[in-house]
Amino acid sequence: MTSKSRIKKATGNLSPEAMEKVFERVAQYFNVLSEPSRLRIMYAVCSGEKSVSEVVELCGSSQANVSRHLAALYKAGILFRRKEGTTVLYSIADNATVEMCQTVCAKIAESLH
Repeated sequence: MTSKSRIKKATGNLSPEAMEKVFERVAQYFNVLSEPSRLRIMYAVCSGEKSVSEVVELCGSSQANVSRHLAALYKAGILFRRKEGTTVLYSIADNATVEMCQTVCAKIAESLH
């Protein structure tokens, strides 16, 4: 199924009012992704589940800053979190977002060559 047909199937029967709600939610979703620190965190977690301290180390940011961004990504449904004892672990909950980000990053990276 192509992207266009998938979109049409998902939205074809929605009223204009319902589509406005879709557009608002999409804008909120992209707003979460518009922060470079959050993209760095997603990049760090793409290779597998990571603890907060591992994400801090990989991103080179403060623990407070990383925790704030992890919470936003979790709240948006992009990351999944679980506790193992006193350690909080994060992993990708939404592979579609990762694929979209990887596609955009690859396009931008190609344009830098």
